[in-house]
Amino acid sequence: MKPYELYNFIAHIPHDAYTTSGDSVQWCIKVDDIDKRIRLIFEESADKRDWINNFNFPVKIYKKQESCMLAARGWGNAWKSCNDEVMAALIKAAEEHPDYIIEICGWSYGGAMSILAAEDFCYRTHIKPVVTTFGAPKVIWGKRTQKYLTGCMTGLAQYMHVNDCVPLMPPFPGYRHVHKDKIGKGFCFLRLFNPKKWHTVYGEAQLYAC
Repeated sequence: MKPYELYNFIAHIPHDAYTTSGDSVQWCIKVDDIDKRIRLIFEESADKRDWINNFNFPVKIYKKQESCMLAARGWGNAWKSCNDEVMAALIKAAEEHPDYIIEICGWSYGGAMSILAAEDFCYRTHIKPVVTTFGAPKVIWGKRTQKYLTGCMTGLAQYMHVNDCVPLMPPFPGYRHVHKDKIGKGFCFLRLFNPKKWHTVYGEAQLYAC
């Protein structure tokens, strides 16, 4: 799929098609026999609990391992609340389709979950997934964590529109994306206050030709 096609595919998955696990994390697995991909997809913020996690910014050690991976507390806690269940389902799908590419993707809150899930899948299986996010916030903290996560993925695209305020969150030093793929033109500070428009433009094909 082209990036805009993938975004539109994600955006049109009905809420009741997702499984809810742990601390209200919504996810689903879609097997694409045409592209030969297994996609683990996370839903955007869907309820009040997601928004509580969105604003739980303090940094915590996500895993007590050599990487000393640091993540925002809310998203880290949310992922750890469901990771065993989600990973079991993804690993099962991967075993059933051993020649398929694993792609983990999501929009907004779902993009934050995708980054943490990709590390987890690589840590458990030593298989590096492809990761695609749209308008994801900065879920990790520090250059060391960024470097470690870069090595956990075989391909990564983190699309963020220049007028989308969500990828700027949290607005504190140290928080970062693993990678940045900026799209769109015509940055205007005032447009950052209109997320209803600029956080939902990722399905427009012309943005990816810039």
